[in-house]
Amino acid sequence: MQASDAKNLVASPFLLVEDWFGIGIRLAGQVGIVIARTFYCLLRLQINWHESVRQAYFIGVKSFLVVGITALFTGLAMSLQIAIQLVQFGGESEIGGVVALALIRQIGPITAAIIVAGRVGSSIAAELTTMNISEQIDALKVMRIDPIRYLVVPRFVAAMAMMPVLSIYAMGIGIFAGMVIALVYADVSFGVFLDSVKSKVIDQDFYVHFLKSFINAAIVIFYSCTIGLNTKGGAADVGYAVTRSVVWSMTVMFIINYIVTDLTYEGPR
Repeated sequence: MQASDAKNLVASPFLLVEDWFGIGIRLAGQVGIVIARTFYCLLRLQINWHESVRQAYFIGVKSFLVVGITALFTGLAMSLQIAIQLVQFGGESEIGGVVALALIRQIGPITAAIIVAGRVGSSIAAELTTMNISEQIDALKVMRIDPIRYLVVPRFVAAMAMMPVLSIYAMGIGIFAGMVIALVYADVSFGVFLDSVKSKVIDQDFYVHFLKSFINAAIVIFYSCTIGLNTKGGAADVGYAVTRSVVWSMTVMFIINYIVTDLTYEGPR
């Protein structure tokens, strides 16, 4: 929270709400412009594939370890809670299906997205803000190089390619964790667990999984790049841009996640 925000909060909480609402509206407009210019470049096939591959390595490969650890312990904790509750009602055979549905439709995509937002989105915001403050963005414009084509498009292409991979990876790790918990705490064999998964999971669940993955990738890249390209000032503003990038990316992701879940919900199975 900046000093002006603290003064507004003391003076009137309504001023703080109004201030942040205005920031959100302006940021949404800036993100819309970046999205339009990015897709304009994509439609004209103005893609730096070498830089896209480099960004894919940074976004995807270097995130595998932390995504795997996070997904493992998230899957263990969630599966343990589900197993405890279902055992009480004699529903041990349903553990696999319940765990798999949660991981495929919710936990897998959002786990990968949170890690990418915290690790990659913050890095992008810091890098682009530093370039903006040091006038490197202006130098690109002087050399008639479009900053969107040069900086945003490769990151967007890389994120759209790697986020689904990370989501599937997180889902697989989580399901493995669920199988271990079901065996240890509920004496449910791997075969019974997987049969429950097959009976509950349908093709649309995977469609939702990939849809959320692509949406989350776009949100992280567009918000972090937009904030980086529009933040100016001094060294302190680099940290401010990083914070804004992570906060706004995660906030929008959770909102969109709920909307997609609501629109694709089919009721009990």
